[in-house]
Amino acid sequence: MRLYLKCQQLLITVLIITLTTSLFAFTPTTAQISQFQSLPKSQQEALARQYGVDVNSLTGGISNPSPIAPQAPMLEPISNISAPVTAPQVVTENSSKLPLFGYDVFNSNSLGQTVVDNLPVPLDYQMGPGDTINVQIFGKSNQNLLLTIDRDGSINLPDIGPVAVAGQSFNQLREQLNHVIKNKTIGADLSVSMGAMRTMQVYIVGEAAQPGAYNVNGLTTITQALIASGGIKQTGSLRHIQLMRRGKVVSDFDLYDLLIKGDTSKDIRLSSGDTLFIPMRDNSITIDGEVMRPAIYELKGDTSVAQLLALSGGAKPQAYLSSVGLRRTNEKGLQQLTLDLSTKVGQEFKLENGDKVSFSAVSMSLKNAVAVRGEVVRQGALNFKPDMKISDAIGAIKDGLKQTADLNYALLVREINTNQDIEVYQFSLLDALSNRTSSANLVLHEKDQIFVFDNGLAQNYWFGSYTNDKAKSNGPSRQVRTVLDTETGALIETKKDTALEITSTDEITDAAELRKTSREELLKPIIDRLKEQAGYGVPAKLIEISGAVKFPGLYPLTKNMQVPSLIAASGGLTEDAYLISAELTRRISEGDRSTIERINFSLKDTISGKRTVQLSAQDHLIIKSQPGWQVGMVVKLQGEFIFPGTYTFKRGETLKEVIARAGGFTEFAYPSGAVFSRERLKRQEAERLKFLNAQLKQEISNLALRRQSTSATDPAQAIAIVDQLDSAEPVGRLVVDINEAVQGDKLANLMLEKGDKLFVPALNPVISVVGEVQFASNHTFNPNLTVEDYIATAGGTKRQADTGRIYIVKSNGSVELPNNSFWFSRNYAPLEPGDTIIVPINTDYLDGLSTLSTATQILYQIGVAWSAVKN
Repeated sequence: MRLYLKCQQLLITVLIITLTTSLFAFTPTTAQISQFQSLPKSQQEALARQYGVDVNSLTGGISNPSPIAPQAPMLEPISNISAPVTAPQVVTENSSKLPLFGYDVFNSNSLGQTVVDNLPVPLDYQMGPGDTINVQIFGKSNQNLLLTIDRDGSINLPDIGPVAVAGQSFNQLREQLNHVIKNKTIGADLSVSMGAMRTMQVYIVGEAAQPGAYNVNGLTTITQALIASGGIKQTGSLRHIQLMRRGKVVSDFDLYDLLIKGDTSKDIRLSSGDTLFIPMRDNSITIDGEVMRPAIYELKGDTSVAQLLALSGGAKPQAYLSSVGLRRTNEKGLQQLTLDLSTKVGQEFKLENGDKVSFSAVSMSLKNAVAVRGEVVRQGALNFKPDMKISDAIGAIKDGLKQTADLNYALLVREINTNQDIEVYQFSLLDALSNRTSSANLVLHEKDQIFVFDNGLAQNYWFGSYTNDKAKSNGPSRQVRTVLDTETGALIETKKDTALEITSTDEITDAAELRKTSREELLKPIIDRLKEQAGYGVPAKLIEISGAVKFPGLYPLTKNMQVPSLIAASGGLTEDAYLISAELTRRISEGDRSTIERINFSLKDTISGKRTVQLSAQDHLIIKSQPGWQVGMVVKLQGEFIFPGTYTFKRGETLKEVIARAGGFTEFAYPSGAVFSRERLKRQEAERLKFLNAQLKQEISNLALRRQSTSATDPAQAIAIVDQLDSAEPVGRLVVDINEAVQGDKLANLMLEKGDKLFVPALNPVISVVGEVQFASNHTFNPNLTVEDYIATAGGTKRQADTGRIYIVKSNGSVELPNNSFWFSRNYAPLEPGDTIIVPINTDYLDGLSTLSTATQILYQIGVAWSAVKN
């Protein structure tokens, strides 16, 4: 078969060569024509007719240099075929789209897949006319003989004569030739091997995909002939394939034996003149549902349900064998039967043609079990036993619970009716597991679920270790930071002290949210179920708590729940809780109207038991915080202070007071260059940077569209600014006159806020020039030089500089706007040590990118601030 396909490819190649010979004066090689001529004449003609080529044009005028023994293809149809056989696709016979079992083995184009030409010849292969053998004689004389068995069944040996070999096995032939030649030739030895096998004609008829006469070799079996010829139609039988020889049935082949059992004992070899007859399929039984291989099967003889189940691979573990549906259609009409396959009678029930058997699944509802979820060592379902308690399901505290389990709050969820409505019980794990006789050690019912929550220690430990590593580090640690270099006007990577960073309160918030989410996820299915079972006049049994508790949120209303129970559910009170007064908001429904009632009570009395406040569904408990309670009220003083460090302050304290607490400034301090950073402004600055980034990208996109029709300038510098905006970190600098603040000026003496930071540098008599100048540089402060002089020392401005908008960033962060009436006057000196002269880019130079001006100003101010801190 492989040779047949190769010859098809060869013929196409030769055809192309032949058609182009007249144009390119190309002549086919002898090897190419020789390979084509080695085929049988019938096959040459079939291929030539298929591709519309004259055989004489390919064979005439070129001689075959050496005879090659013809090798028959595995399967060759006698009649001409226009294209390779395409196996029929699997179709279905019913609405359930089940396949016909076994026909998928013929789905692919098997003509090129079933190849036996190069397989070793078995010793029991029966020799016959047309077979070719290779005999190599060596010793006293050396000969290579290519012998073909003639029609009389003999071969002609040189100097010996004819030897009858037909009907012998290949092994018998080798022994006979070895005996004959050694007796006739003294000192000779020989080796016998199989050459080309004979070609014989067989017939494939009946419900075959392509019935007809075929040429096959002597090794072809029933299945190889079927697969290579295209297979069997959907109407054909797989279980009664008959091999007929000389008018008699020599084999009744059942393909199911091969497909299901792998039995090939009846897959015998074909002989010349054999006929493969495929009868019609006379019955079909459908099996569907919870079986390993649902399909439509063909039965053979009387078949029981148990035998059909074996054909389908058996039932799945979840199959319900006590009630198997069987639908039967016969002359009485449509009947529905139910079989019990757990009994022998049900298993031996006989099937009829057209029956449809359906296996249903068992109920997936977990029975005779309880479940434990959450912060336990062994989570999942447990076998339920009568009088089982919570301590039996969880075990001891050390062995059954994780270290992060909340010992003060756990829930027991129980189904109470056939609608699967639930009620929730709250209990203390500490009481239940430490004292088995405690009322908290509830008796379990079947299908109860225990929920154990975390206490937040896992997340707290991670966050605590993160912040403590910062606090315990000896001296300020060094980290890489990308900032704007005031010398070059570009962003560079530089080292900074982490002590200069303002610790964001977002970290604390994120840690709290992480703990809250962990508890909320475990509560979510309970809350969803309680909401689903609520209805008119039956509010959802939920209650909310907010304020000074560890885990504020929505919680299930448990049996006989009171305020201390709800506080325990929320993780307990925080340190700023106000015990004198708490507020309970309650909705009261009266007919079709509802009102809100507010109850104020002493939380201290409620916790101590002096007063009892019963909670109802949809109540909202508010735990107030202590008046004036503040957390994290610290300010960082760094730089040239007598006693720099972190200072705690009370609300209303000012800059002057905290500077005095730090001992004032050193003799080297330069208060005019102080950098004051505020966390609130830092967040605003970050949002501003994001907005400018998006706006500038939009303008660049519009510019790119304009460049398609105009000769606009390439906005490379604007793109560089976008990259700087992406990596720039906000400073949150607030311009403050520290000298005025120390003197007590009411406007300059700011009230401190949480997270403020003040850095006072040493005197740095340097003037920086950055922006669109030839060489951005730093210069020693000289009070006699003007802005124009410093720009001249930097090489002057570039062509794209906006000389009309030059400005100065003062050492304290303020900006001096351009004023040509005095800026370039020799009689006025506005510069001070630490100032930075900035020459901006002309936005008109970049086709009017208006946002670019604002973006560069912010970047330069950030860079100047970090430059002051860095230096």
